[in-house]
Amino acid sequence: MAKNSLYQMKPIFAKILNGKVNEVYGVKIVNAPYFSTEFHFHEECQLTYNVESEGRRMIGDSIEDFNNEDMIFVGANLPHVWHNSQQYFSDSTPNTHAHSISLFLHPEKILDIFHEPEHIQKLKNFFQMAKRGMKFNFSARKEIKPLLLKIAQATEEITRLIGVLEILNLLCQNKDYVLLASPGYTNNYQLKDNDRMDKILKYVFDNFNKEILLVDAAEMTNMNKQAFCRYFKNRTQKTFVTFVNEVRIGHACKLIAESDHQISEMAYICGFNSLSNFNKFFKLAKGVTPKEYKKMLIAD
Repeated sequence: MAKNSLYQMKPIFAKILNGKVNEVYGVKIVNAPYFSTEFHFHEECQLTYNVESEGRRMIGDSIEDFNNEDMIFVGANLPHVWHNSQQYFSDSTPNTHAHSISLFLHPEKILDIFHEPEHIQKLKNFFQMAKRGMKFNFSARKEIKPLLLKIAQATEEITRLIGVLEILNLLCQNKDYVLLASPGYTNNYQLKDNDRMDKILKYVFDNFNKEILLVDAAEMTNMNKQAFCRYFKNRTQKTFVTFVNEVRIGHACKLIAESDHQISEMAYICGFNSLSNFNKFFKLAKGVTPKEYKKMLIAD
């Protein structure tokens, strides 16, 4: 059986800390050929440090490429998935590897621990903001990473608990992050949702560099075009065309940062049929043209 047939993306509700002794926090370490998590959400918050791996992640309505050193905080009930690039599921590339460390925090049970109003309010504000998802930049990662590694390696519960409290303190104070999901994003996924979204998300993530037709996507989910458009927008809060273009733009940003490709080459590598369309959608998504974006990266 091919590797990629084992991977499915289901917008399901997951119970993370249920049955744990404390049910306040938990640690999960992934060391595998590829990430096999489903598209899901849960009542716990999740701090994930991607040690080694690359691909595309979806946090709420945010779609971006990810790679080594990526650090994300996902708020309660915010749908998310990390989906590796195609080479991770190919037998011809056996050296690919996925390694991550995640800290799960139950926001309500953590708030119950504290009694001082000012501490509770800071945490409440942070957990509320985290419902949009947060990507931590270099200075924040530099502070949080050693504490997360310490928790992952700790053998005594008291050591882990101290580390969790230290991380919570840093999270509430650090400002070196960007919010991911749009301000008006709400989770419209239902537990009874079937595999329709699984199929279409995986299909787009794996084929964004090719021509993707709305009619083909609709047929994959056994819907007509009109019904599919309503279904997709209700759950992602964006049109299917916008979603596909955002996946492409996310990959373009990675290429601009990591390669010497000409802008005109990138347009076609990412699946756009013309340079003008590439420039148009890039500016809509990022607020600047690809050339301006590249200059900004060089300046930084």
